Amino acid sequence: MPQVYNCPSCRREYTVNEYVDDRFCRDCDTLLRRKRGKTKKKRGAGWRSFFPYEPYPQQVKLMNDVEAVVGNKGVLMAEACNGFGKTVSSLAALLTLGLPIIYATRTHEQVQQVLEEVSKINGASGERFTAVNLASRSHLCINPDCSDLPQGDAIELCRNLRESRECPWTHEIDAPPKRMPPVMTKKILISTGKRKGLCPYYIARRAASSSRIVVVPYPYVFDGNVRASVGLEIPGKILVLDEGHNLDKVGQDNMSDSLSEFILNMAGEELKVIKAPTTHIVHLGRLLRKKTKDRPKLQQAETLQKDLETALGGDLGSITEGYYDHVQKIRAHKQKLGEPPASYLNGVIVFLSLVQGSDKSKYVALYHKNRRGDATVDYRCLDPSLAIRPIVEAAAGTLIMSGTMSPLDLFAEILGLESTEKKSYPIIQNPENIRMYVDPRVTTTYRERTPKMICAIGRRIAIELTKVDCGVLIFFPQRGLMEKSINEWLDKGIIRARRGLLYLGRKQLFVEGRTAVSNRALVTRYKRAAVSLNGAVLCGVFRGRNSEGSNFPGDQARGIILVGVPYANYGDPLVQAQINYYDRQGDGLGQRWYTMDAFKAANQALGRGIRGIDDWCHYWLLDRRYRKQISLISPWALGDSPEILKK
Repeated sequence: MPQVYNCPSCRREYTVNEYVDDRFCRDCDTLLRRKRGKTKKKRGAGWRSFFPYEPYPQQVKLMNDVEAVVGNKGVLMAEACNGFGKTVSSLAALLTLGLPIIYATRTHEQVQQVLEEVSKINGASGERFTAVNLASRSHLCINPDCSDLPQGDAIELCRNLRESRECPWTHEIDAPPKRMPPVMTKKILISTGKRKGLCPYYIARRAASSSRIVVVPYPYVFDGNVRASVGLEIPGKILVLDEGHNLDKVGQDNMSDSLSEFILNMAGEELKVIKAPTTHIVHLGRLLRKKTKDRPKLQQAETLQKDLETALGGDLGSITEGYYDHVQKIRAHKQKLGEPPASYLNGVIVFLSLVQGSDKSKYVALYHKNRRGDATVDYRCLDPSLAIRPIVEAAAGTLIMSGTMSPLDLFAEILGLESTEKKSYPIIQNPENIRMYVDPRVTTTYRERTPKMICAIGRRIAIELTKVDCGVLIFFPQRGLMEKSINEWLDKGIIRARRGLLYLGRKQLFVEGRTAVSNRALVTRYKRAAVSLNGAVLCGVFRGRNSEGSNFPGDQARGIILVGVPYANYGDPLVQAQINYYDRQGDGLGQRWYTMDAFKAANQALGRGIRGIDDWCHYWLLDRRYRKQISLISPWALGDSPEILKK
């Protein structure tokens, strides 16, 4: 029998769809309630009480695994392709466990999807699970003085405006306003704030303390300062890390920092304004300029600390402690001038404190020139487990999800989560909808990257394009190889120019833009051409704007071609340092990590094409190295079995 909701005041009844659309009575504006007696939750039904659709067997397996593993305070690493329904499946299972949930994801689009799925679960089950988007000030602040500033500047100005009571929006909020809907999106938070004269950011913070589900960006989980500032506590809560394939880099980035000549110069200017000595800043600048050459140069972490202490003439801890009062004076001075009160000197202190307090065996220093040409030193963490393991161990159970974490055992080892339960789930699409082809006669290894080989790859692509209508994506290991290949194919007639446009076969050719703005416009044109009569081709690079995070559903990507294997530059000093660090752990871990990193990028590119249950896509792996290491391709992308091309 269909579920019914009614108004407790006037008794008017509403359908589930009407309830999802607006949870308040249209006549008297009272919050609706589920009408008892129409539906009855089965005791012990688990996720079946909450899952709003008829589940596929693969989804049933995932939900059972979530209940069994995460419900016993374990860690589940779940790999399933795009379009699987990971979000709604995981939520339906996790909500049966009765604990608060912190759901971390990477993009605003993914945040919206989580909140939409909670609304669907509420509508289908008759429950009122609460959920809130705990976003940053840049997304929720409605004070024009703060809303357009970078995150760090916005935090400082917000604090100062609150302390001086100059912000017109009320921040002293003990609880969210009454009659807020159970699912609080960014749009709802902002509209409520404007209507009631309250700060949406602080509405979200107060709501988060009592909400069943709090949806946050990754920094809210892994940055201790951010967690403390918003009052987000991990213990006693279930943690979901969505799109977890980049967790290793997230962990390393969170534990790393850099110091540049520009930051030092600005810190020196700040000290001059408050008439404080700049001797230490000058000496640090000299050290950077002395150590930085035209080519990047690695240095051991212990050596960096010794060099810093020699330049400063003392212990790092004692020196940084003496600068805290200066930072407060600088911030106060900037506020008087109406400037963002962020301090460059504070950035110097944070960097020096990290160097002093870190485990030197897990770090490396890299001197180089940044994009501005400034002398810079990066202090790079080599062990992502330093950030990931403590957070996961603190949670009451953790679910890590992505479509591209293979090989799962190695990825878990890199994260320091060896005891994790690891599962890879089959696609919910018909396996016949996916076809994979491997060409063992071509490669992009440096020694064999000849004009003849590049032309052989181009001719193979031209042949395969005749077999696929609509849109096709082609990904290359580097932009240089992509441009070299396109020029070679133009020269040999594989690509033809007509009326200022490029064509590969009958399909118009598009090349990934160098900037976000130019690429966005280009992708829009590509998608329009992809669904036309002859279709289109979009060339891009692995780990680029279009190979990770972008969606090309339906006819926008009926074929995906991988040209070469996207190994990181072996000559990059940081890559070498990472390999050497893992090799010191034993068992050839460095080379295994290097290979895993390449295949994660390849799997990410393959994941652009499958979205809906009826979607289909053909994959071509144009490099003989794929044949030997096909087990590193995510299982969902293999279809029935890869076909080896012989002609």
